[in-house]
Amino acid sequence: MSNSITAGIFGAVMGLLTAIAGVLWSLQYYAIDSMYRSAVSIQSLFFVFGEYMIFIGGIQNIMLSNAISSFSILTIIFVLFALLTLILMGIGLYGIGKIEGKTMGTVSLVVGIIGAILALILLLAGAAAGGTTHTMSSIWMTINLPAVLSEKLGIIILSFSLAAGVPTVSVASLWLGLLIIGITLIIFGATFITMRETLASPGLSVATGVLAIIAGIFLFAGPIAPWLAFILLFVASIMAALIFFQARELA
Repeated sequence: MSNSITAGIFGAVMGLLTAIAGVLWSLQYYAIDSMYRSAVSIQSLFFVFGEYMIFIGGIQNIMLSNAISSFSILTIIFVLFALLTLILMGIGLYGIGKIEGKTMGTVSLVVGIIGAILALILLLAGAAAGGTTHTMSSIWMTINLPAVLSEKLGIIILSFSLAAGVPTVSVASLWLGLLIIGITLIIFGATFITMRETLASPGLSVATGVLAIIAGIFLFAGPIAPWLAFILLFVASIMAALIFFQARELA
């Protein structure tokens, strides 16, 4: 039981790392979304830029592809931290629940494990399986690709980049991944509130639970404003670490 609660302390510490990585992940997503919208808008104006679109659109798509590659790496880091956070905190809540036989501790453990695995799969899929959006420029470039094959290598690369379309991420998968994390945080928050009388600081437990629930609700909005949820998670993780540390004395 004591080992389970100790795992919860490590889970809370991982929660701090998850929150930091989550804020950085959110900012990178906003950058990608802005670049994507700009590229689609400009590349839809082929009749304005004409053949210069090979340079404009090609460079845009290459830069966006590089940004998505960085986002994918950041997603891997973020989901690994989140995986450890949800599982270890679930184990910690299970340990607290065993003190007085509270079933919510077991529920948190099960939800934490399942939620961590589902979130990992969905978020990685969202970063890696976005596909491309075709525009007037990409269609024109696809039709005229044979004409540029005799050009310099740089122009050929830009032409193929433009013809491929504007790369993007899967917003739906990212939203579902964040939704799963949000649901898990809400369950954790409800557990902290339910088991408050078991703990040395009931007020702290309630405050932690409320913050976790609010953070989970913010994640329901998906990639729109996840940074708010991660800021709340950062504070809640500090409080959760204190709760788990105190609970070791009760085990």
